Amino acid sequence: MLASTSAACRIMTIFVGVSEICFMSAPVGQCFYCCQRDDTIDIQYKLFTRANSRTFQIIPVGDSATLRRSNLDTTIPTVIYLMGFSEATSGTSTTTLRNAYLAKGDYNFIAVDWSRLIAFPWYVSAVRNSRYMGKQLANFVQFLDREGIRASSIHVIGFSLGAEAAGFAGKELRRRGLRLGRITGLDPAYPGYKLTSNDGHLAKGDAIFVDVLHTNPGVLGFPKPIGDVDFYPNFGEWIQPGCWIDELIVNKQLDYFYGCSHNRAWRFYAESIANPAGFPATLCRGYRGGSCRFTVDGYMGFGAQPPMSGRMYLQTNSVSPYARNGP
Repeated sequence: MLASTSAACRIMTIFVGVSEICFMSAPVGQCFYCCQRDDTIDIQYKLFTRANSRTFQIIPVGDSATLRRSNLDTTIPTVIYLMGFSEATSGTSTTTLRNAYLAKGDYNFIAVDWSRLIAFPWYVSAVRNSRYMGKQLANFVQFLDREGIRASSIHVIGFSLGAEAAGFAGKELRRRGLRLGRITGLDPAYPGYKLTSNDGHLAKGDAIFVDVLHTNPGVLGFPKPIGDVDFYPNFGEWIQPGCWIDELIVNKQLDYFYGCSHNRAWRFYAESIANPAGFPATLCRGYRGGSCRFTVDGYMGFGAQPPMSGRMYLQTNSVSPYARNGP
C-alpha cells in the first residue's frame, strides 16, 4: 500500500464549473496501490449549530470531553448528513442542507467528511468504502447514544453513495441492538449495488423509518422501491423536468448539467425543509399514463413521516422553486 502521507494520497479540490470535486491520484482502501486508511483524516464529523453556523467543530469518536465542550445540545434534534461521490463538505449539497436546517430551527447538524473515501475518479473503491463508512458511522452513533443522544432520535440523510453508507450504518446498529430513528435516502446509488440483496444496499428496516427519493431511477439512482415509503418525483421519469440539455441552455443552468437529475434529490429535500407541505404526493402501486387519481396521501421530503408506506408519486416544477405547493 502507498503511505497515506505520499503525494498520491493527498486530496485536492478541483472545480468543474461552480462544482467542487475532490480528487486523489490513488484510492483509499485495501489494494496494492491504495493509500492506507487513517480514520483521523479519512472520516471527520463536523458539527454545525446556530451558534457556529459557518465554522464547524470536529467531534472525535469516543472523546467525551471534546463533545461536552462543543455546541452540541442533547435537547434539540440531531441530523447527520453523508454527501455523495467526489463531494466535499464545503460543497453545495452539504452547505445547502446545513443552511436550510439552521434557518428552520435549532438543530445539531453533523456533516460527515468522508471525501477521501469517495474521491474522484475511484468509484469502485468508493463503493467498497461505503460499507466501511457505515461501520464507522455506527461507532459514532453508538458514542452519541452513550452521551445522551439516543440513536432512535437521530435522523441520518444520505445522498447517493452517502445513502448506501447510511444503510450499512443502520444494519450494523441493529446487530448491536440499536435502531436509528430515520434514514432519508436521496437517490441512493445504483451502480455497484444493483445486483445485491437488501443486505448490500439501503433497505427498509435499516432505521425505524426509511424514506427514499428516486430522481434518476435506473441510471445513477436505485429504480425499485427499497424503503418504507418511496417517492417518485414526476412519476418516475429518469430525467427530471429541467434537466434535458435544451432546457438547461434555455434556463441558463448549464452548471447543473453534471448529474442534474441525480442532484435534484437533495435540491428537492432542501426546499422541503422550509416548505414541508411543498411536495404533496399520491399513493399508487405504479403510475402509468394517469392510471392513478391524484389524492394527497403524504408529503415528500422533510414532511414525510410514519406510518406512510408504499410508492408515492408527484410532480415538481422544472426550475427552482421546485415545489408546486407554495409555502
